[in-house]
Amino acid sequence: QGKEGMTVSLVTGGAGFIGSHIVGELVRRGHAVRVLDNFATGKPENLASVRDRVTVIEGDVRDLAVCRRAAAGADYVFHEAAHTSPPKPIEHPFLNDSVNVGGTLNILWAAKEGGAKKLVLASSTAVYGDNPELPKRETMTGVPLSPYALSKWIGERYCQSFGRIYGFAAVALRYFNVFGPRQDPRSQYAAAVPIFIARM
Repeated sequence: QGKEGMTVSLVTGGAGFIGSHIVGELVRRGHAVRVLDNFATGKPENLASVRDRVTVIEGDVRDLAVCRRAAAGADYVFHEAAHTSPPKPIEHPFLNDSVNVGGTLNILWAAKEGGAKKLVLASSTAVYGDNPELPKRETMTGVPLSPYALSKWIGERYCQSFGRIYGFAAVALRYFNVFGPRQDPRSQYAAAVPIFIARM
């Protein structure tokens, strides 16, 4: 819980590459930060520099009760938890769906129920699918080519639906080639920049 008047933010997947950077920035801005992570791919060492200033809840976004506990009273929710690497959802579409669709619905519901002002969803460039048009624009989509892409597209639609039905503010960010410290450059999901660096 945050001190009186302090903004409370929840970051799901907060021990991951992107999530841990969001956590660090929120701490720097003076937020009381909660991290919800099952540590399937996130690493405790990613939070080492802020560990004494954040509350860590070890749990899974597929568990609605855990999501409710993590989101209760949070002002903002940054939903970074996901089954991420595109090759894996092709092999495990049911796991991909349960985490990226079911987990997103759980977090949206828990955030709305817990009184959050806004949720930010980590989406992906993958939702553009086979659309060849450049430059990409937020109004564009293609035909999602993988279970991962489809799950991110569905997450975006859930955000829109919660806005229309419940008046709940949610925004989806379509990440392109995110790179930086704590990224695994050997990951198949690391995309262009680590490949450029390795080639150099």
